[in-house]
Amino acid sequence: MSWSRNKLLYRDAFLCTVMTFIVAGLLYFTFVNLSFLDPFENTFKDFKFTDYYYSKRFNKEQRSDKIILVNIKHADRYQLAQAVNKISAQNPRAVGLDIIFKDRKLAFTDSILKASIASNDHIVTAYFHENDSVVNSDAYFKTDNAQKGYINLNLKGQNSVIRDFIGVKGNNNEKEYAFATKLALEAGFIDESYAEKELKKPIPINYIGNKDVFLNFDIDEILEQDDIPALKDAVILMGYFGYGNTQFDIEDKHFTPLNSEWVGRAVPDTYGVVIHANILNMLAKKNLIYRVSVFPTYVLAFISCFLILVFSIRLYKRNSFVFDITEKIVQLLLSVVLLYVAILLLQTNIYLSVVPIILLSLLGIEMIDYYEYLVTYLNKKFKWESHLL
Repeated sequence: MSWSRNKLLYRDAFLCTVMTFIVAGLLYFTFVNLSFLDPFENTFKDFKFTDYYYSKRFNKEQRSDKIILVNIKHADRYQLAQAVNKISAQNPRAVGLDIIFKDRKLAFTDSILKASIASNDHIVTAYFHENDSVVNSDAYFKTDNAQKGYINLNLKGQNSVIRDFIGVKGNNNEKEYAFATKLALEAGFIDESYAEKELKKPIPINYIGNKDVFLNFDIDEILEQDDIPALKDAVILMGYFGYGNTQFDIEDKHFTPLNSEWVGRAVPDTYGVVIHANILNMLAKKNLIYRVSVFPTYVLAFISCFLILVFSIRLYKRNSFVFDITEKIVQLLLSVVLLYVAILLLQTNIYLSVVPIILLSLLGIEMIDYYEYLVTYLNKKFKWESHLL
């Protein structure tokens, strides 16, 4: 093939890629602005191809043995106070209470619980943002030494599946730390400079598995034992993760990529305290996932679409019948290869949103026929040259 024909091929591939992006943009604009398509849009927001990676990943080797969960079930405040005392006696690095004591109850048990919290210098308590207000435990339980972190998990734009978290919000005197961030700081896993540098933007949560991946105890086990060596120098997260039939127990339970149902999720799969444990594990190991930003993603999508169009236009020109037969096979193979590349990148802690790359590349192949109609018209009107003519 002559150099001039090669130049026409590359020009056609480039222009067809541009045409693909324009059509894709128009389709997307239509899709997100038609109200009757909202259920479909929400379904796609709730689904990411990379969820498959997490749903099959239960990796005890990547956990920190110094992160331990304690299921508080429906324990009363006296039991909680006793458990905090027992845990504190084992000299843990930090204790996180994923519990909000909204109101006063019995004066006697409240006083015991307050004393238990006040006697430990490494306790992190919880609060959360609700609309424009902040929900804290009753002021009675506030102590001078207790640290606190927000337990909100749903980020704006994240919809119902918890994939990302923000570890630090605000600046200077208005700075706020996430519950897991505060525990990581208290335990010495990270320092403030690391938190400031790495945790102020949404970060994909590096899930290693559900509650059974972590060493965990019921509160009854804590109360029944005098000595629990595993708790020494560990970070203990006390929270609710099931009582009885956990399949239908959705108290403080959320949808995550750990869900085996990738589309049409019906039942939340992971308790909040377990999500905090996954975040804390990621911070303890400094094993953050770095997301490829939007602009480089679409540059990669453009390059992928261009390259597949160079190949497809060449095949289409040589034998359109063979192209029609192999088109779907090429699209399938391309999807599999790009998904595999995305999974390999995720294993190296690089999160690439591969969906736009796949969709634009597949749409580019479909656009060849329409591009041929366009250049045929341009050739008749303006003597436009094309590799396809």
